[in-house]
Formats: sequence, C-alpha cells, structure tokens
Amino acid sequence: MDAGAVIDVVRLGLSGLVVAVGLLLIAGGALGLLRFPDLYTRLHAANVADVVGSVVVVVGLAIAAPDWGIALRLLLLAALLMALGPTLSHLVAQAAHAAGLAPIAGRYAAPRPGATRPNL
Repeated sequence: MDAGAVIDVVRLGLSGLVVAVGLLLIAGGALGLLRFPDLYTRLHAANVADVVGSVVVVVGLAIAAPDWGIALRLLLLAALLMALGPTLSHLVAQAAHAAGLAPIAGRYAAPRPGATRPNL
C-alpha cells in the first residue's frame, strides 16, 4: 500500500469513530426524552445531547469528505447547527412558558414497569 491509501484508511476510520460518538450522544438525548418528567427537562436533554451529537456527526462526515469544498460546507453546516439548536429550544421553552405550562415541582418519582399508580 502506498502512503495515500494508508492515510485514506486512517481518515475514514477516524471519521467512523467520530460519527459513532455523535450517534451515542444522540441516543443519550433520546433516552432523556423518554425518562424526564416534563417538557423543560426533556427539552434540555434533547437540546444538549442532540445539538452536540449532530455537530459531532457532521464533523465526522467532514473528515470523510473527499473534497475540501464539501468538508468546508459540512463545517459551515455544523456551525449553523450550533447556532440554531439553542435558539430553537429557547423559543419552544418560551412558548411553553407563555402558554402557562408549569414545570413539575417537588419530588418526582419515575414510573416503574408494573407499578400501580396511586390515586390522586
């Protein structure tokens, strides 16, 4: 193998590793959506994990890009995702607050499989 082929294999392996880390972060955000009790904590989990995860995935794709022009466009997309993610989640939280949706206050116990719900 020549040096160019070795560099391509290393570059694509690194890209795959970076994309896998980003997908794990996105999966963590999805788990937060399922586990947290109210909109505000779910929104926080989804925003933090999904914005960081999607930026890491796009950076991994930029590493694998065959052309510098494509890599630059992907990095600009990553910058756009970093700017829009927090802005959009802030708008959602602000709209929920303006609509009167209150966060859960006090101690929260997550529902357990097979447990019966107490009468309120």
